[in-house]
Amino acid sequence: MGGFSTFALVIRGLAVVTVIAGVKVIPQGYEWTVERFGRYRVALRPGLNLIVPYMDRVGQKLNMMEIVFDIQSQ
Repeated sequence: MGGFSTFALVIRGLAVVTVIAGVKVIPQGYEWTVERFGRYRVALRPGLNLIVPYMDRVGQKLNMMEIVFDIQSQ
């Protein structure tokens, strides 16, 4: 295995890791906030979302589902 083949294999591996790090699947009933360098940027809705790896990160995972409380009648 030559030097170029090893280099190409490493580059392909880094590309795959970068793509996997940039794809986020948000479950139904949740919204995730995205921070770029520590500052709020956008809220991700449920479904398939893309972020910029190494610059963006998930800040908060917010539960948006309704909660039912049983209240006694007066």
